[in-house]
Amino acid sequence: MKHVKKYLLSYTLLPLVIFTVAVSYYRFIVTQDYTIGYEGLCDPTKNSCYIYCEDDECNDPLYYSWIERNAGILYEACGGLVTDCDEAYTCDSDTSCTISFCDSETEECYQLNS
Repeated sequence: MKHVKKYLLSYTLLPLVIFTVAVSYYRFIVTQDYTIGYEGLCDPTKNSCYIYCEDDECNDPLYYSWIERNAGILYEACGGLVTDCDEAYTCDSDTSCTISFCDSETEECYQLNS
Protein backbone atom coordinates (compact mmCIF):
# COMPACT_ATOMS: atom_id res chain seq x y z
CA MET A 1 0.00 0.00 0.00
CA LYS A 2 2.87 2.38 0.77
CA HIS A 3 4.29 1.67 -2.65
CA VAL A 4 1.05 2.75 -4.35
CA LYS A 5 0.79 5.96 -2.31
CA LYS A 6 4.41 6.82 -3.00
CA TYR A 7 4.05 6.45 -6.77
CA LEU A 8 0.36 7.41 -7.18
CA LEU A 9 1.22 10.47 -9.22
CA SER A 10 3.45 8.45 -11.54
CA TYR A 11 0.82 5.75 -12.00
CA THR A 12 -1.85 8.28 -12.96
CA LEU A 13 0.12 11.01 -14.68
CA LEU A 14 2.18 8.86 -17.02
CA PRO A 15 -0.82 7.02 -18.57
CA LEU A 16 -2.67 10.33 -18.99
CA VAL A 17 0.29 11.90 -20.79
CA ILE A 18 0.63 8.86 -23.05
CA PHE A 19 -3.11 8.92 -23.80
CA THR A 20 -3.03 12.65 -24.58
CA VAL A 21 -0.08 12.28 -26.95
CA ALA A 22 -1.73 9.32 -28.71
CA VAL A 23 -5.05 11.13 -29.18
CA SER A 24 -3.30 14.27 -30.44
CA TYR A 25 -1.19 12.24 -32.87
CA TYR A 26 -4.30 10.52 -34.21
CA ARG A 27 -6.23 13.78 -34.60
CA PHE A 28 -3.53 15.92 -36.18
CA ILE A 29 -1.43 13.41 -38.13
CA VAL A 30 -3.78 10.55 -39.04
CA THR A 31 -7.15 12.26 -39.58
CA GLN A 32 -5.83 15.80 -40.13
CA ASP A 33 -8.84 17.12 -38.23
CA TYR A 34 -7.91 20.77 -37.90
CA THR A 35 -8.53 24.01 -39.75
CA ILE A 36 -5.79 25.97 -41.44
CA GLY A 37 -5.87 29.55 -42.63
CA TYR A 38 -3.84 31.09 -45.41
CA GLU A 39 -3.78 33.99 -47.83
CA GLY A 40 -5.62 33.56 -51.09
CA LEU A 41 -5.83 35.45 -54.34
CA CYS A 42 -7.95 38.59 -54.51
CA ASP A 43 -8.87 40.82 -57.41
CA PRO A 44 -9.16 44.41 -56.12
CA THR A 45 -11.41 45.32 -59.06
CA LYS A 46 -14.06 42.81 -57.94
CA ASN A 47 -13.70 42.51 -54.15
CA SER A 48 -12.64 44.42 -51.08
CA CYS A 49 -9.17 42.97 -50.49
CA TYR A 50 -6.81 42.91 -47.58
CA ILE A 51 -3.63 44.78 -48.39
CA TYR A 52 -0.07 43.95 -47.37
CA CYS A 53 2.91 46.23 -47.89
CA GLU A 54 6.51 45.27 -47.37
CA ASP A 55 7.63 48.84 -46.65
CA ASP A 56 6.17 52.20 -45.63
CA GLU A 57 5.98 53.51 -49.19
CA CYS A 58 3.87 50.53 -50.32
CA ASN A 59 5.08 50.70 -53.92
CA ASP A 60 4.22 47.08 -54.67
CA PRO A 61 1.20 46.10 -52.51
CA LEU A 62 -0.09 42.55 -52.25
CA TYR A 63 -3.87 42.12 -52.34
CA TYR A 64 -5.23 39.00 -50.68
CA SER A 65 -8.25 37.29 -49.17
CA TRP A 66 -8.22 34.97 -46.16
CA ILE A 67 -9.10 31.30 -46.72
CA GLU A 68 -9.88 28.78 -43.98
CA ARG A 69 -10.47 25.10 -44.65
CA ASN A 70 -10.07 21.62 -43.24
CA ALA A 71 -6.48 20.38 -43.60
CA GLY A 72 -7.51 16.84 -44.57
CA ILE A 73 -9.72 18.01 -47.44
CA LEU A 74 -7.04 20.40 -48.68
CA TYR A 75 -4.42 17.65 -48.59
CA GLU A 76 -6.73 15.28 -50.51
CA ALA A 77 -7.28 17.89 -53.22
CA CYS A 78 -3.72 19.16 -53.55
CA GLY A 79 -1.34 16.65 -52.02
CA GLY A 80 1.84 18.08 -50.54
CA LEU A 81 2.15 21.07 -52.90
CA VAL A 82 -0.61 23.36 -51.68
CA THR A 83 0.99 26.55 -53.02
CA ASP A 84 1.03 25.17 -56.60
CA CYS A 85 -2.55 23.87 -56.49
CA ASP A 86 -5.36 25.91 -58.07
CA GLU A 87 -7.98 24.12 -55.95
CA ALA A 88 -6.42 25.59 -52.80
CA TYR A 89 -7.70 29.04 -53.75
CA THR A 90 -11.33 28.13 -54.49
CA CYS A 91 -14.17 26.77 -52.34
CA ASP A 92 -16.38 25.13 -54.93
CA SER A 93 -17.70 21.95 -53.30
CA ASP A 94 -15.94 22.09 -49.92
CA THR A 95 -18.47 23.10 -47.25
CA SER A 96 -15.74 23.47 -44.60
CA CYS A 97 -14.02 26.12 -46.71
CA THR A 98 -14.59 29.86 -46.28
CA ILE A 99 -13.08 32.80 -48.12
CA SER A 100 -13.15 36.09 -46.22
CA PHE A 101 -12.71 39.46 -47.76
CA CYS A 102 -11.85 42.66 -45.97
CA ASP A 103 -14.64 44.45 -44.07
CA SER A 104 -14.08 48.12 -44.73
CA GLU A 105 -16.17 49.16 -41.72
CA THR A 106 -13.86 47.51 -39.19
CA GLU A 107 -10.53 47.10 -41.02
CA GLU A 108 -8.21 48.99 -43.32
CA CYS A 109 -8.96 47.62 -46.76
CA TYR A 110 -8.21 48.34 -50.35
CA GLN A 111 -11.21 49.18 -52.50
CA LEU A 112 -10.77 50.39 -56.03
CA ASN A 113 -14.16 52.14 -56.16
CA SER A 114 -13.98 53.96 -52.84
